[in-house]
Amino acid sequence: MRYSLFFAALCCSLCLNAQSTKVNITTKNNSKYEIGVAERMQKLLDKYDLSKWIFTHKVIVEDHVIPHSHPVLTLNTKKQGDNELLSTFIHEQIHWYVDEHSESEKEAIAEFRKKYKNVPVRNGRGARDEYSTYLHLIVCYLEYRSMVELVGQREAERIMRAMNHYTWIYETVLRDEDYLRRTIKRFNLDLVD
Repeated sequence: MRYSLFFAALCCSLCLNAQSTKVNITTKNNSKYEIGVAERMQKLLDKYDLSKWIFTHKVIVEDHVIPHSHPVLTLNTKKQGDNELLSTFIHEQIHWYVDEHSESEKEAIAEFRKKYKNVPVRNGRGARDEYSTYLHLIVCYLEYRSMVELVGQREAERIMRAMNHYTWIYETVLRDEDYLRRTIKRFNLDLVD
């Protein structure tokens, strides 16, 4: 009897865990490009155990948009490889994670302001405003470390160096990785290490 209860509890736990990592991917206009990206993203979800990176379960694919995390995680149909698509998905999920830790986010950003006094805004080098550039030091660092875990360091570095947006942020992540790791750990934002 004791073994039956243990087995039932174990099965229930596994079912809940499997359900918690399920992602519902839909398309905005049902275009062939949107469907293609949705299918590729589903294959990536099937290929990798992404459970520790799933913070929102609703994903939409839409033509001609910039990927974004809120209010619904949205991927675009930009022509890119599977690892780049995975990196974008992880990046947008991490925004949800950081939002859940807003006090730690603020403390880490206050620390970053001491080291990086003049950060770029827009122009492909920074984010939309100063605060967002600092925020993206957290998000892009965690994205990079996540991709190292998933596809290896060489491929993760290749992906980060090939980015044509947030270029200063990604350069800083690669150059100052140790500093960022220590700061992110200190403020309990570490998702990977």
